[in-house]
Amino acid sequence: MEIPTHIQQAVQSNNRPTGDRERDRFRKPAEVLTFFQIEAGDKVGELNAGRGYVSGIVATAVGTDGLVYAHISPLSVERWKGDPIEKRLKKFPQNNMHSVVGEMESPNFPIKLDKILIIMTYHDSVWTKVNRDQMNQSVFDALSSGGIYGVLDHHAQTGRGIDDCHSIHRIEKDYVVDEVLKAGFDLEDESDLLENPDDNLTDMVFEKHIRDRTSRFLLRFKKP
Repeated sequence: MEIPTHIQQAVQSNNRPTGDRERDRFRKPAEVLTFFQIEAGDKVGELNAGRGYVSGIVATAVGTDGLVYAHISPLSVERWKGDPIEKRLKKFPQNNMHSVVGEMESPNFPIKLDKILIIMTYHDSVWTKVNRDQMNQSVFDALSSGGIYGVLDHHAQTGRGIDDCHSIHRIEKDYVVDEVLKAGFDLEDESDLLENPDDNLTDMVFEKHIRDRTSRFLLRFKKP
């Protein structure tokens, strides 16, 4: 896979926490963002953006003509004792990156977007009892025609569906595909970039030996 220069430079930027850069080796952000076709000038949203690992790279990659809206749920703001994106931006300022707070079903993206990503947290929407039909419909409505919905998550074993979403934080790929297609998306492509044959798919994803080394699926959906 050839990595575009704007994505290479974004990953190599010094305007990132050291902890983020240390995780790049196993998370392969340059390849992931290339698969999701992040381009200069894009307007991108990230659902449940956490501390901004992905959004921070994307904001640099899209450049001054682009925008990034890093979504945080009220639950996350409470958990982190404040908005983690705002805390990040105080230490690592990025003028084109903005925090938006809202429920997963209504993330409050203020404009139409070219891409929306949900990175290793689709499974969390299951055990936190999000209305996922409403969430995916909200993503569909927030995207411009031809816009991309990018999903990356931890593989569960075939047949497990959503049974492992809370206990070990894994979800079956086909379950995600079926749910997102219901919202009107087309599945444009998928990637085995982050597959790991040594992952038995039964370990909790936060266990030290498997953290950031889980077998993960990437799905690129497109709004017609």
